[in-house]
Amino acid sequence: MAKRRSDGGGELNLDSLMDAVTNVVGVLMIVLVMMALNTAQTVQKILSDLPPVTKEEHEQMQQQLKDLPPPPADPKKIEEDKEKAEQDLKKAIDQLKTVDTSELADVIYLDLESFRKKLDEAKQLREKEKEEVDKLLTEVERLKALLDETPIYQPPPPTYVRLPNPRPYPEKPNETRILVAKQGVLTLNEAEFIKPIIEGLEKVKTQLEYKEAKIDPFLPMLTKIFGTAPAAQKAWSEIAPLVNSFQMDQVADAYVALNAAGLQPNKSILASLGDISIAIRSTLPKVAEAVIAATKGDLAKWLALDPSKDPLKPTLKAVLAGGKISFSYGSKTEEVKAGAKEVYSYFIKDLAGLDGVKNRSRSKVIYDAFKIKAILERAAASPTLSGAYVITPTIKPGSTLVQLVLNPRAGGGETLDQMRNEGSAYQRLMRQIKADPNGVAVFQVKSDAFDTYLEARKIADDAGTPATWGFLSTLDLNINVNGYEVQRFTKPTPPAPKKPGEADPVTIAAPVKKLD
Repeated sequence: MAKRRSDGGGELNLDSLMDAVTNVVGVLMIVLVMMALNTAQTVQKILSDLPPVTKEEHEQMQQQLKDLPPPPADPKKIEEDKEKAEQDLKKAIDQLKTVDTSELADVIYLDLESFRKKLDEAKQLREKEKEEVDKLLTEVERLKALLDETPIYQPPPPTYVRLPNPRPYPEKPNETRILVAKQGVLTLNEAEFIKPIIEGLEKVKTQLEYKEAKIDPFLPMLTKIFGTAPAAQKAWSEIAPLVNSFQMDQVADAYVALNAAGLQPNKSILASLGDISIAIRSTLPKVAEAVIAATKGDLAKWLALDPSKDPLKPTLKAVLAGGKISFSYGSKTEEVKAGAKEVYSYFIKDLAGLDGVKNRSRSKVIYDAFKIKAILERAAASPTLSGAYVITPTIKPGSTLVQLVLNPRAGGGETLDQMRNEGSAYQRLMRQIKADPNGVAVFQVKSDAFDTYLEARKIADDAGTPATWGFLSTLDLNINVNGYEVQRFTKPTPPAPKKPGEADPVTIAAPVKKLD
């Protein structure tokens, strides 16, 4: 067999390898045959060396020999084939030595134990994932069952949406408040609500004034001003007569200032200074401080209280010259000696005795808050007045007006279903506001009630009612009983003094109201 040459590319020649292997197999077959022949000769030799046998035994052996298969080939031919096979085997071995085995370096030999370990891990992972899949399938079946039991979703009705339409607000609006909660609405026209209350108080106005003021409700405040409760008790007889005309904290402050300056205040002096404070539109403590400064020759504080808005035409004038002071109030001028007693006398006698100043405090009345509260409590018990609200009269320290706290009564308003009825109180109110040239519906909406507001506003828009709206933190309302000033029973906190170089605080004006 001719030896095939390699193409010189360094690759393994598989055809030559197969030829060599085939030759080797053939040689091995020949070797097997020769071994079989040698075995037959050996047997023949053994038989020839056997001792003599009988005729019967010989015939039997002859028969057995005849029964042996003939030799597969001629021994000479076998010997030739053997030599040829040995030559081919040697060529094949030489050929195998030239085979390039570098490409077999990348062959990965499998580790059977490692493979079995990986196989076991894969099985465990499969079992774990199977458990997870089974759980998911179970959950899917459960959700399908729930879905089958879930009612079909019905979308809510469409929401009414309106575009704002800004319009001017009436100059003298008659506002009706529409308090919008999630359950429905409450309505309140504050002017109409408070009108019968004020009318009732007007009928008994004189009975609401102080007849004999007691110190008890004032004592905590006066103790802070005078320093001790006994000091407040001692001064009470002098300041109590002014309870119907001035806030008692101002009277007490003026008393303390005059007393500290050695000017020995009494109810007559305090009343005179109070008349002056009303005439020049100032406060009793400021007038007292200006008078004290004037008795010491300092006229700046008095001139600073000038009520005139025109600096070229002052109402108050004071000129110190030649040991005398020329005081002017409007067209009235008085010259006095520049002494503490004379200056003090000018203020409490001359100035306080002028027409337009004398007894000015009598025109001002401060009412007894407790008497007003008692009358309002009786009125609040009437269902005609209270209506949809529970009314609680309240005296709030620091406030100069009695307040009415209105809490919505359960079931006092109207629900959306009731409002949609053409004969509902809400729709009648919307038509009444529409008929009033100055009528305005002011919707005040709680944060969780905007959907209710949209429905209520749609009814108002359909009626053509002028309206605006804003948010509301609570349904509880506080209404002041205006026109009846009462004692505040506490001294108001003064504003923080302005620091040197500090700019004036920036104030932002309230937004202009508009109909929308």
